[in-house]
Amino acid sequence: MPNTDDQHLSAVRSGDLNGLRAVYREFLPRISRLITRNGGSHDDALDIFQDALVVLFEKTRDGSFQLTSSFSTLIYGVCRNLWGNRLQKKSRTEVTLADDFKFKDDSANLEHAIVEEEKNRLFWDAFRKLGADCQQLLRLFFEKKTMEEIAEVMQFSSVGYAKKRKFLCKENLLEAVKADPRFNDYQNAG
Repeated sequence: MPNTDDQHLSAVRSGDLNGLRAVYREFLPRISRLITRNGGSHDDALDIFQDALVVLFEKTRDGSFQLTSSFSTLIYGVCRNLWGNRLQKKSRTEVTLADDFKFKDDSANLEHAIVEEEKNRLFWDAFRKLGADCQQLLRLFFEKKTMEEIAEVMQFSSVGYAKKRKFLCKENLLEAVKADPRFNDYQNAG
């Protein structure tokens, strides 16, 4: 039977070896995929995962920390932020992660980072509901391609048509986000 979120958090807080082994076994593979998809190695993933456990230990040791999301979301968000920080230190000015718009340093406010992770998940769930053409067009837009470049890549007849399609795709995305039951929760969360 898998451990609960509270058991995982307790293992991190207390340093319980069996509990920590369970945390590694359950969550390290997902973190390793995140890091390796974004320019890192398995060793980088292990380092980031260990650093995240230290961050969680420090945040939880006084007992006042309240888990407001799943442990999985928490550890993933902390690891993503730590990896983004490491990449930024390697003199990159902007880091784009495979499953996120752009890295934002939210490590100073862990609760905010968790909410942002959930908002990102909502966004990408809605994004995946779009047609392939809209997804491609918006990805090009997110990559800061010019409308001329987008029109060329998408083989549109004109820049004006590319702008119209971008507008319609953004509207469809916004409708999909607002239609999700989680939208109202996150809108109120900040």
